[in-house]
Amino acid sequence: MKLFGVALLSTLVLTSAFANLAGAQSGDIKVIINGVTQQYTQSPIVSQNTTLVPLRGIFESLGAQVEWDSKAKKVTASKNNDTLTLNIGSKLAYKNSNPVQLDAATQIQKGQVLVPLRFVSQSLGAKVNWDQTTRTVTISNLANGSPTDTNSLSSKSFAAPVTKVTYDTYYNDSLTYKDAVKLAIADSTSIKTVETSIDQAGKIMKEASKNIDFVPAEAGVEAQDKAFKGYAQTNLNYEAAKKNLEMTKEGIEYNVKDLYNKLLQKQNAVKLAALNIEDAERKLKVAQIKRDNQMSSDYEVTQATNLVTQNQAALDKAKKDLDSAFLALNQLIGYKPEQRYELKDKPVYSEFKSNVETTVSQVLTSSTAIWLSEQKVDLAELSLKLYNFSTPGNTPYEAEQLNVEKAQLATEGTKRQLEELVRNAYNTIKGLESQYSQIQAGLVSARSAADMAKKQFDVGLATELQVYEANLKVTTAEQQAEDIVTSIDTLKMAYEKPWVLQGAASGAGAQ
Repeated sequence: MKLFGVALLSTLVLTSAFANLAGAQSGDIKVIINGVTQQYTQSPIVSQNTTLVPLRGIFESLGAQVEWDSKAKKVTASKNNDTLTLNIGSKLAYKNSNPVQLDAATQIQKGQVLVPLRFVSQSLGAKVNWDQTTRTVTISNLANGSPTDTNSLSSKSFAAPVTKVTYDTYYNDSLTYKDAVKLAIADSTSIKTVETSIDQAGKIMKEASKNIDFVPAEAGVEAQDKAFKGYAQTNLNYEAAKKNLEMTKEGIEYNVKDLYNKLLQKQNAVKLAALNIEDAERKLKVAQIKRDNQMSSDYEVTQATNLVTQNQAALDKAKKDLDSAFLALNQLIGYKPEQRYELKDKPVYSEFKSNVETTVSQVLTSSTAIWLSEQKVDLAELSLKLYNFSTPGNTPYEAEQLNVEKAQLATEGTKRQLEELVRNAYNTIKGLESQYSQIQAGLVSARSAADMAKKQFDVGLATELQVYEANLKVTTAEQQAEDIVTSIDTLKMAYEKPWVLQGAASGAGAQ
């Protein structure tokens, strides 16, 4: 009897249409492509008796490459030798320059281009079905394990369900890292303030130079000595202001890099959270099947339901974190809070090769903070050299000597701090590289397991859920690896210019 129950469960899991058991909520439209339920930020809609679906998510799932021209409000999709073009608001599309009449005009909803459902079959040659009862769109370009039309827009052949989710936001524009830096510098009030400080310090220095007739070699006329020390201070202020401008720009470059890469990571988190929800939903369906066939209790269904709820909460949080990441970068580059865009620069892994001792030496030589500290030592020594013992009320000579010592200690402390930052960044990068290598090794096993699950599914020895979970492990590891690469990319800048971690403007103003 137990063997019969197991066989019954396998048969049910392998042959049941999961979408029919789930049943879309009222008002929701579900999209299933090649057997895989899709996740979109904007669900399909019904407008004037025409079902409109998100173009990018569906076209890319079926193997097309999609490009968006924000200025022309035009979408271009291509695959093999076929090219499709659509303009927003038009009821006419073009396939290889031949007009295709649409059932309704294309439109944008929440940043996504929506097109009539029938256009999918017209342009991609895919099999499309609309189930009014369950409000489910089923799309397939698979026929006997191969694409329906190898000469037109189509996806690769998938003999078994695969893990796939599309974070389908239609971006207002795209953004490279270099362009983000230019925008941030142009919008920075700190840059404008420092530029004003340079101009101001230059004017003060010029005025102070009018009182200098010669460079004193030792203490002499008190008024002349005082004037020269004042000029030396104003000259330092001027040079420090110029170096502060450079350091402020470097700080902005680092902040943009940090926020740009964090945004990439938050996007990955949203994609993974959506995949985990689908995994939880599949497990819930299995639990419901088992319960309905008296092979488990309501407790298992309750646990599976709770898992769906937990993963939905995780997705909601991931989306909020993504919005916060966009907001942070938008504030830095002067974009509106609600503006969204595609990030064009994704870091690529390469082994980090650097001689840390050489880098430490270069950092100590090029650091503005150390330069400023050394200049303060020179000023303190100048005050000591021009010390006038006959002037009543002067600071004791021994106290002036201590000022030199304090300036020297401050310089040494700055050097040690920067050296420590370089070494810490180096060690952190190397630690992340070790994690990356471990993930890559695990990916080999995960991909092998996913391939085996697919083959077992083909001969009826594995369930759709097992195939999905095997692919989910691959996707999870891949995104973990991507997150590590972006973290390394940010740390490399901190390694080469550790002063950016101390704040772009800190320590650059002379007192």
